[in-house]
Amino acid sequence: MKNTALVFILLLPISALAGGGMSQDQIQKMMQQALGLQACMQNIDQTEMQAYEQRARQMEAETKALCASGKRDEAMKKAISFGQEVSNSKAMQELAKCGEGMKGVLPNVITAAQDDEPDNKPRHLCDEL
Repeated sequence: MKNTALVFILLLPISALAGGGMSQDQIQKMMQQALGLQACMQNIDQTEMQAYEQRARQMEAETKALCASGKRDEAMKKAISFGQEVSNSKAMQELAKCGEGMKGVLPNVITAAQDDEPDNKPRHLCDEL
């Protein structure tokens, strides 16, 4: 988790320059927000985060196996249940709070990600694996 934040912080100036048109003040503000994110993330229980990461890998393998065996509904139910559990965890709620300060930093990233969904129709988990 620390490494991810560090890489993000290191890449911010490059992203800012590549985007063009950003003032020095805007770049400085982005750097300060990124440092705030890193400081916030240090307060999150890393053991819990690592446990969820490991469980997510296990869940991915299980859902792939269920999808491969034609048990699409079971795979979807399992994934939704896990997603609800994760979103209700203290560590994930703290992580979301940390991310609140970064909302305005790279709004174009969110827009670009949304543009990748051409029809925005709901899809089934098995179709995405």
